[in-house]
Amino acid sequence: MRDQNHDNLGVQDKLDLPVETTAEALLAVMKARGIDYLFANPGTDFPAIIEAYARAPQSGLSLPQPILVPHENAAVSMAHGYYLGSGRMQAAMVHVSVGLANSLCALLNAARENVPIFFGAGRTPITESGSASSRDVSIHWGQEMYDQAGMLREAVVWDYELRPGTAMDTMVDRAMALATSDPGGPIYLGMPRETLAEPAPTLAISPHSRISPARATGIDHSQIEQAAQILAAAKNPLIITSRSGRDPDAVAALADFASLAACPVIEYRANYLNLPSDHPMQAGFDFTADFADHDVILVLDTPAPWLPARHDWPHKALVIQMGSDPLAQDIPIRGFSADLCLLCRPAFGLPALSQAFAKAAQGQQKAIDARREKRSLAHEKARHELKARLLGSDPQKPEIPARMTPAWVSHCLDRLKPEDAIIVNEIGCIRPVMRFTRPGSFYGPSNAGGLGWGLPASLGLKLAQPDRMVICTLGDGSHMFANPVACHQVAAAHKIATLTIVFNNRRWNAVKTATASVYPDGHAMRANLMPMTALDPSPAFHEIAKACGGYGEEVSDPAAMMGALSRALEKVAAGVPALLNVITEH
Repeated sequence: MRDQNHDNLGVQDKLDLPVETTAEALLAVMKARGIDYLFANPGTDFPAIIEAYARAPQSGLSLPQPILVPHENAAVSMAHGYYLGSGRMQAAMVHVSVGLANSLCALLNAARENVPIFFGAGRTPITESGSASSRDVSIHWGQEMYDQAGMLREAVVWDYELRPGTAMDTMVDRAMALATSDPGGPIYLGMPRETLAEPAPTLAISPHSRISPARATGIDHSQIEQAAQILAAAKNPLIITSRSGRDPDAVAALADFASLAACPVIEYRANYLNLPSDHPMQAGFDFTADFADHDVILVLDTPAPWLPARHDWPHKALVIQMGSDPLAQDIPIRGFSADLCLLCRPAFGLPALSQAFAKAAQGQQKAIDARREKRSLAHEKARHELKARLLGSDPQKPEIPARMTPAWVSHCLDRLKPEDAIIVNEIGCIRPVMRFTRPGSFYGPSNAGGLGWGLPASLGLKLAQPDRMVICTLGDGSHMFANPVACHQVAAAHKIATLTIVFNNRRWNAVKTATASVYPDGHAMRANLMPMTALDPSPAFHEIAKACGGYGEEVSDPAAMMGALSRALEKVAAGVPALLNVITEH
């Protein structure tokens, strides 16, 4: 997370905002505090918002740039993606109760990843008559709720309903500070139509927020020293992380500590690049048979570091958990051991741990050096063997497979993507056959599991990183959940050129895998076609992209994959959104 409008401390001269309505005041303060985009799905509650934008050329007010998004899940996910690419919180606003309901999946995704979003929803008019903003269509009665915010209260860190006379700068500053404090997440603002339209006097606000976010950047040196001593004495330590790399500075910090301590790193269910793919201590993305042999485990910012019901995990190991919320307070039941908790962001805690470890391990250097050499050779061998198994041939000279596999598509993409490309992956590419070395070059789906995130998130990320190639890889089911017509329309309207690769296996594999896990010898496993898992007939996803003004192509021949990718990448480089509908094996 980066500070947003906190560049100067103390009291400064006031900033005058010549607003006329509460809606103008809200938008102007949001922009003054660093919110550049408003991803909006408007309705009958938005007249004052729309009037504010229409008056902006006359008023001279600087407001967030509006992006009309024709589905709420996409609007919120675009704000999510923009934050990933910039570290700056953005806004999403939707239409009353029904729009809020459509937004909930995306909000749950953002909440589980502690992504701050200034989320607002209109409220159906409170009054039945007496105001130009009173109820004037029948749905205004049907859309009223006793507690509209109740639908999403567990998915936000703060909620409030806009009231007459609200001190707008105080409200916005508090909302943004809470959203960007640790552990962080979306906030919610309810906005009655009458309140938005109320007259408001010219505002005089501080140019910068006087409410700073509270961040877990402090170090408890006694606990760090204790952790260093435990790790220095370990014979077989292990680091597990899924999202320490959400802070780009943590990637180098983890690389340094893992090298120093000769400690293997498993990126389990990783949704960020936490460690470069070619780092000697990169031990893969899942646990091996010797998982139970580890005597000390350092867990970095990982809500679910292993699966107790499936993994033979080391019950006797000492477990150290480090993060801005190491006990994951928003998860009701979470029984993972935490023999020592370090309440600090890994980007701050790991450098301190490296310094303390260097002192604590002075008598262990020979053993650590031997472990480093042994582990680095073993990891390189394991990576090579895994790639060979996934590709079915020597990864240095892979042979074109007889059938289109996700691993082959991922290999081709890895060969052709630009060095600084960003991959947004939602059950698409196979990461072990790909190479990622730059922080912020890989993003995966939220631990909440709300499908339909990847495509709109990639659009938001491209807005934040317009000079980078952004590639979204996702399954056909995830693509359908993403409301692709809405997403492709937004991409065309705002000239957001990304490459989307649909790994189309015509199956709902997550459901199939879950059923196989619970009923390995059941009737479903013996069926010719497992019920409720087939997605046939498969839509021509590439034609949807073409219908929205983009480039689309279907690919089913593995020998044609490289050529299709080259053509699609050329289109995107020329500013044209592109989609490849890749027909893969089941």
